[in-house]
Amino acid sequence: MIIRNVFMKTLYDKRWFVFGWTLGLMALTALMVTFYPAMHQDGSLEQLTKSMPPAFQGLVGNLDNLSRFSTYLASQLFDIRMQIIAGVMAIILALSISISEEENGQLRSLTALPISRTAIVVQKWLAMVVILSVTVLGTMVGILLFQTMINESIDLGELARLIFMTWILLIALGSLTFAAAMASGIRSVALSVGILVLAVSFIVTTFSVGVDWLKDFESFSIFYFFPAVDIVKEGIQLRDVSVLIGISVVSLVVTLIFFRRRDIR
Repeated sequence: MIIRNVFMKTLYDKRWFVFGWTLGLMALTALMVTFYPAMHQDGSLEQLTKSMPPAFQGLVGNLDNLSRFSTYLASQLFDIRMQIIAGVMAIILALSISISEEENGQLRSLTALPISRTAIVVQKWLAMVVILSVTVLGTMVGILLFQTMINESIDLGELARLIFMTWILLIALGSLTFAAAMASGIRSVALSVGILVLAVSFIVTTFSVGVDWLKDFESFSIFYFFPAVDIVKEGIQLRDVSVLIGISVVSLVVTLIFFRRRDIR
């Protein structure tokens, strides 16, 4: 099958990736949604939280958020779990459309065609954005579908805000990894950038709840700009959107500058 441009070729090549990850995220959604009724049964979760060391309470969050379905989803699904799992997906995707293609010779073949390096970068990046859009929308569909099984519902506007912020967060993570891969051409560098951002953000955001000195470093976590519970309660802050979009734009510019000048292996 002949694909006329890089954008469509990337989407076609990643069709099973999209299918698999969309199903996986929907399965995670099903698990978290159907687990909600158990939060109100016998107070066992509250007892567990009280017995946990303060440093680990960030893994559960504020128990008050479990009383409403919307804040439950925000704190237990979108806060940390979705960020980590979907974040890993974004990193894998960024690596697969960049350094993996360079290692197997596809990228060199692309640069030999009558298409500019700028077009290659932009079309690959746009394909990544579309793929992340589909998987995140799959999560939204999963919530709307599985919430009917427990007779609960989340306001569509609240859900849309969570989905939008998840989307731009994943684009930021993917763009950082994509930039490191396309600019350096070294897998270890690109992988280190993606994993480091994800791991440091997870540690700082999760454990700053019980570790006072970590609170001074919260703004260094990319998850700091996706306060899921606050997004449900108070709406989206322009600062958070600006930072996440800014990371993506700067990463894309860096990619364009360095990729156009380096040798392709």
